[in-house]
Amino acid sequence: MAEPATQAAMTPLSTRPPMLPAPATSPDPSPQPDGLPPAAPVWRHVAQGAWITLGAFSLPTVLSPCFKGLMSPRAFALRTLLGGFIYIDMIQPPQQVRFSPAPAMGQEVVALTLGMTPYIAAFYAQARLANGWCSRAGSLGARMAAANQHLWQRLCSSLMPVRLAQAARGYPINFVMARVTAQMLAVSAGSLMSARFHHARGARLAPAPRPGRMPSLRQRIEANPAAYLACGPAFASSVWLTLRLDRAAARTGGTLPPAMVALLASHVVAACIATALIHARPLAAHT
Repeated sequence: MAEPATQAAMTPLSTRPPMLPAPATSPDPSPQPDGLPPAAPVWRHVAQGAWITLGAFSLPTVLSPCFKGLMSPRAFALRTLLGGFIYIDMIQPPQQVRFSPAPAMGQEVVALTLGMTPYIAAFYAQARLANGWCSRAGSLGARMAAANQHLWQRLCSSLMPVRLAQAARGYPINFVMARVTAQMLAVSAGSLMSARFHHARGARLAPAPRPGRMPSLRQRIEANPAAYLACGPAFASSVWLTLRLDRAAARTGGTLPPAMVALLASHVVAACIATALIHARPLAAHT
């Protein structure tokens, strides 16, 4: 009688049980450490930065021309301070996503600098294009600006009451659209640059913990009073430069000196970085 070890080999093929192929296995394309949620896509970091930029800087850009004629030049220059306050409030926790592990102080400064520096270049480029390419008669930029202004005036005439349309026709639609476009390009480039830096240091983008109830403005201020108190001193030089830029534009018929625009942008960027480094206490009371 055959030994048990050789019985399977001696069994006819027609009587052997069918052998099913082993299921194919493929490695997890993005394995995550145990206990951690899946990494968030980088577009969420870009979207979070764009949302903050829209609320803190794009919204004042869009609305401020509506109040220019109702305020003194000094009061109108305070729009930069208002934007700074909104920025400080919008960067307070809870956020949608965050990088983990949290950066050290030096790493955070580098990431914030990478994320904010494109604003300086974008605003400078916008001023240069507005003063040059878009101002030369017959150039494509000038034709685009004229067509956009014509379309805006047609929309005002067809969609608004007569008295409101007369006031709306003077709205600086070309400047506002160019500035908001520059802001969105800057925040997109800056967010990608800062995300690349965080990934290079070994951090991963993950959804941030969300409280059961969103904190009120009073609760956010109580969690980080130093950041809100720093708004005035941090943005004081930006308000002064805004006033100087407004006066220069009034003397030249609306033309903004690119060097002064870049200087103002650099002061705003420095103020944003300085206030972003002031961290809030944990919002444990609101979870």
